[in-house]
Amino acid sequence: MKMTTMRRPFGALALISFVVLAFAGIAAAATTVIVTQNSSSWSTLDTRAGGAFEFTNDYGAPAGLGTGSLELTTNLTTAAKADYFTDDVAGTALAAVNDLSYYTFQAATPQVPIAAASYQLVIDANGAGTGGFTTLVFEPYQNGVVVPATWQNWDVDAGSFWSSRTVTDGTCLLVAGSGGPPFYTLAALKTLCPNAVVLGIGVNIGTFNPGYTVATDGVQFNETIYNFEVGRTPATKDDCKDGGFASFNDPSFSNQGECVSFVAKRDKA
Repeated sequence: MKMTTMRRPFGALALISFVVLAFAGIAAAATTVIVTQNSSSWSTLDTRAGGAFEFTNDYGAPAGLGTGSLELTTNLTTAAKADYFTDDVAGTALAAVNDLSYYTFQAATPQVPIAAASYQLVIDANGAGTGGFTTLVFEPYQNGVVVPATWQNWDVDAGSFWSSRTVTDGTCLLVAGSGGPPFYTLAALKTLCPNAVVLGIGVNIGTFNPGYTVATDGVQFNETIYNFEVGRTPATKDDCKDGGFASFNDPSFSNQGECVSFVAKRDKA
């Protein structure tokens, strides 16, 4: 569209600039999604015997992220494994990934100092090409110091990953790290694997990590932050009355009738 140039007072220009910047900030603001134990968007992918997950209020939560978190545990066997994943982000080009972060908490129990949940970025390194499935793993202890009994925020996109598999075909070449080097930065991965596509994200305690009790929250992927909370569900129909329906989030109800109907159907099942 053709525009006519005209002079404006400095104050008017400043006001216009402020409004533009304000709206740009709003557009870039992250959206927080509440995830409860019955949410369908997240689930276990490869939790094995001896590993477990639980939504809990035992550790509180990072500032601004409610009162709950997701606990991951393993027993004293090396085969135990615990994880939680979502494929809501599937189809995102790796080149478009720019903001990854999360919080971890190491419970005050006897366990190795490095105990923390990893951030996992599952990709098809070759995009539409054949092969290429691998998981890019960010380990907190490889990117800083894990502090017990403290919520810590990790800037994942600025850190280092190792690849769970070697990719030698197609447009991408990656070497498996098996828990260590070689390490890759996100910027390097975008260059090495220009056609890579994200399949999902998750948090994980892998095998050969016995005796872990850790928690995680605020898992961020670009403009979405996943906030783990203990879901509130009505126990009886009476819980729905006198406005009680509005206090539940697992699921949420728009009126008393929906809440009563939910309880009735659940009790019949």
